[in-house]
Amino acid sequence: MGDDAVHELTAAYALDALEPEEARGYEAHLAGCERCREELASLQSAAGALAYAVEPARPPESLRGRILDAARAERPNVVPLHSWSRPLAAVAAVAACAAIGLAVWNVSLHDRLGRAQEALRGVPLTGAKGSVVVSGGSGALVVSDLAPAPAGKTYEAWVVKGGHASRAGTFAGGGRTIVIRLTHALPAGAVVAVTLERAGGVDQPTKTPFITSAPV
Repeated sequence: MGDDAVHELTAAYALDALEPEEARGYEAHLAGCERCREELASLQSAAGALAYAVEPARPPESLRGRILDAARAERPNVVPLHSWSRPLAAVAAVAACAAIGLAVWNVSLHDRLGRAQEALRGVPLTGAKGSVVVSGGSGALVVSDLAPAPAGKTYEAWVVKGGHASRAGTFAGGGRTIVIRLTHALPAGAVVAVTLERAGGVDQPTKTPFITSAPV
């Protein structure tokens, strides 16, 4: 496998999505590649940031009804040994059906989370070390070794599509690696850019971007 192909495995390795043989080969490469070590650290941080950015998943409204329907269907099958056992049997049936329903929901949720993780990918930057980590229509900007913004200034991120720039968040810089959740959606083909603006940010860029990404 060529070096370029190995570099492209970083996002998959960060998500533990490689086959064992691929993972061993990547780890051997990682030991001697500073670029991949830095990219891996960035992707792992960004993956965590995106996970917290996702709205909590809620069971569908129909789940409660299905559980109660299943409990009612099970009730005639309960053989009462004593009159006092009937309420306990009904409760047990409801609990069993609830457990089954929640287990089905849990499997469905894990399946959807798995598909979301598979879609996570890194897009390289020009002008700084790091990447844009994309998951569906959301993303996070990961930048390493960016100096703090000067006094009275801020870094501002933009999502640029079709010549139009949309605000996507401000940040102060500094630190080894920083992760900025982009506050604007990332449509296919858009570019993420960063400019240095006055404190508080502006509605449209006033400077030429000094950091840009490849199209997402």
